[in-house]
This record gives sequence, structure tokens and C-alpha cells, in this order.
Amino acid sequence: MLFGLYPKEDRRELFGRDAEVEYVIRQVLSGNWVVIGGQREIGKTSLMKVVINELKRDYGFRGIYINLRGVRGLDSLLNLIIAELNRSRVQLDLRISVNFMVGSAGIELRRNVKATNSLIELLNSIQDNFVIGLDEVQELSKASRQFLDVLGNVFSSNPRVRFIFSGSYIGVTKILINPSSSSPLHGRPPAVLNLKPFNDELSREFLRRGMEELGVEFNRVNEVVERLDGIVGWLTLFGNLYAVRRLGYEEALKLTLDEGRKIMMDEFKHFLENKSNKQLYLAIMDTVKVVNRWRDIKRGVEIRMGKVDDKELGLALEALVNSNFIVKKERGEYSIADPILKEIDYSNIWAKGV
Repeated sequence: MLFGLYPKEDRRELFGRDAEVEYVIRQVLSGNWVVIGGQREIGKTSLMKVVINELKRDYGFRGIYINLRGVRGLDSLLNLIIAELNRSRVQLDLRISVNFMVGSAGIELRRNVKATNSLIELLNSIQDNFVIGLDEVQELSKASRQFLDVLGNVFSSNPRVRFIFSGSYIGVTKILINPSSSSPLHGRPPAVLNLKPFNDELSREFLRRGMEELGVEFNRVNEVVERLDGIVGWLTLFGNLYAVRRLGYEEALKLTLDEGRKIMMDEFKHFLENKSNKQLYLAIMDTVKVVNRWRDIKRGVEIRMGKVDDKELGLALEALVNSNFIVKKERGEYSIADPILKEIDYSNIWAKGV
């Protein structure tokens, strides 16, 4: 169902992304690893899951999907991979003996072993074509060096293992895309696919098809697209509220915007967690809602919080762009990436504390 709120796992449910699915599959079959980027609610998880399932069904791959939300270290990553292998009962030809035991209950980790060495042993022991989807990979930013060491070792040692990463262009994700000369992945960057919002035509067609699928007549498609743009997550949520739960138009749109604000506010607070100058980021977001040129943004920010250094402002803007909260357009203009981000009162976030 197009208006189902769960991440899609079958291509028949994944609207408007056939070219993207084919691109990622082609890269994986060619031996490349892939990073799927893009703003929140744009469909990264659905694309990743559909690709993994097609690789398993049509090309003989084994595979697992891992959501890294809240994961901060390699110990947690290792435990998640083992748990998912055991849960999904993936039949793998493994050559492991040092840090693991394999029994009737599945794979077990021996006591007092190091996560880095264990991950390397486990991944290099796989004898089948195997794809691992790591969602929200930026969560591993605090363990980025060790994580890159593991990836570099596996890339060089076991071509049967392929990775698909998704997440915001910060932390580990950015290092994966542009590895430095000292990185274990230098000279072997993943292919990058940055998912874009639907254009107006695709957005309208998505809503029409979803309504038709449920036998619902709807003649206010243009109004919804104007408010929610081409962000498939918000279009899906509206469609679910209106056509599945049968709420009225005004109530469905209001609830979509309310729920969207909660989700995006949580995402933005999560982004701010390790930032020392939180007030600067909040002031930028509030300012970019009404102006879009550098000098006007600087003036607006300084009205809110006093004198701001050009370099500090530039770095903060770059971080917001890299994290897909702000879009940098041609001629140096900036805009809010998501229509629901424009609905948030950032000064109120600061007043309440973050």
C-alpha cells in the first residue's frame, strides 16, 4: 500500500524510484559499495530495504539490514549484526573460530574479545555474496576511526561482502564519501546516490495513485503538494490520515504538519546534541526562513545574538547543508530543505532548552 507508514520492502510498493533501485543494484553487482544520502523522510530506508531484498531474490545474495539509530560504538554494532544474523536465520558459509562459537542457537561471541578484531574476523569469514545495509550510519561518528579500519580491512580482504550505507552527510558518512589520504578507504570511495524530493508532477501522481488504490476520491491534490512539497514521508502520512483513517482534509493536513514538526524537531535536537554553539544553529534556521543571501543571514543572526564571526557562521551553515536541514542553491543562496522545517519555531526551542 502506497500510504502504508512502514518502510517499503518490495519494489511494487516503492513509488517513483525505479531508476534509483537499478542504480544501486548495478553498483553492488559491480563490486562497489554505496552511500544513499538525502534529507529526512525522503525514502532512504525504503530504497535500501528494497535493494537488499531484490539482491537476495534475484541475484543469490544473502543480506541483512541494520538500523544504527542510537548506536555509538563497535561493540553495539557487532552485537546488532550477530543478533540480526541469528534472528533472520541467514544461512552463511562462515569460517570463524577465534572470537566466535557457532551452535544450534546461532553465532555466539566469546567472552572478553575486542569488537574491532571480532568484526574483521566475522566479515572476512563470509564465503557467500553478502550485502549489509547500515542505516543512519552517521551515528557511528564517535567510533569513526575504528569503523573505517574495519571497513578498509574488509574491502581489501573479502570482495564477497558489499555495504550499502545511508544517512546524513555528516560524521562517518562524509568521511566515507570523501576519504582523506590517510583513510583506510582512500582511493576506494563508495558510489553516492543523493535522493531528491519528488517534483510536482510525481508528487501529484503519488497522491492520485494512493487514493485510487484505496477507492477514495480526492480533488485537492495541488493544495497538498503546495504545502508538503515532494517529501514522500509527509505525502504518505497525509494520505494515510485522509484515505486510510478517513479524517477530514483540514484535520489530516493539520495532523501531518503537527506530527512532522515533532519528528523534525527531534531530528534537529539530535543534530544539536554535540554542538557547543547551539544558539547559532537555531538563529540561522530562524533567519533562513525569511532571507536567503549570506549578508542577510549574517545580519539576521546578529540581530538575534550579537556579533558573529564570519568563519564560525560559515562552518555552521556548511554543517546544516551537509546534514540536509538547509539547501545551498546557485549564486550562494540558502533555503530550508523541508517545508515542515519552516513550521518550527527555533527561538522557542532555545527558550525551552535543548
